[in-house]
Amino acid sequence: MKDNVLKTALREAVSRDFASIPRENEIDCEISTAFTHKMNRLTKSERSKLWRLTNTAPKRAAAILVALMLITITGCSIPAVRSAVFGFIKEAYENCIRLFIGEAGSKKISEHYELTEVPEDFIKIDTADNDAAFITVYQNEAGDKIILTQSITDEFGTDIDNEHGNLSEINLPGMNVLCYQSDGYMVAVWLQDQYAFQLAVYGNYDVDWMIQLIKSVRIQ
Repeated sequence: MKDNVLKTALREAVSRDFASIPRENEIDCEISTAFTHKMNRLTKSERSKLWRLTNTAPKRAAAILVALMLITITGCSIPAVRSAVFGFIKEAYENCIRLFIGEAGSKKISEHYELTEVPEDFIKIDTADNDAAFITVYQNEAGDKIILTQSITDEFGTDIDNEHGNLSEINLPGMNVLCYQSDGYMVAVWLQDQYAFQLAVYGNYDVDWMIQLIKSVRIQ
């Protein structure tokens, strides 16, 4: 019942948003050739992975990933500083930090990683799998969630808000982790073996709890 209500509300909200968008022939503007070429390259690089995800993954896990991508991507402005950190290239924007690797690295998920030590009150509720990413979702009775995303490193990129929380660096045996903390939310990003990992936690937990989760990520 709750799922039907949420789906209906989402459809209505999307319909209202699209209803206010003018038709193409009603838009009076000129787009430069340089801008068009740049957007075509960006669309081409992202479209194939997103298309495969939404056509092969379970709907709930895919919806979570797409929502996270949209929230972070739309929040960034012009880059200010670029540097290297923990194997990633880091671009610092006014309101977010973008981590990416580039074109080098793994190009296909060949083995799956999961949490080998799941907190006692959490259970696995969903997975999503395709050539570019493997996602596992855990949840407890209170509604808190743990989302582990294993991604190929080829063209990997993620955006992290830096206005409403704190970003810290954690040194663990054999790996270095970037951890973002905000009220009721934490996300960790790191490289392990030939993959990039993101661990998102929704709920009121501390960094030590997050570290234990990271240490338990292993091949299944």
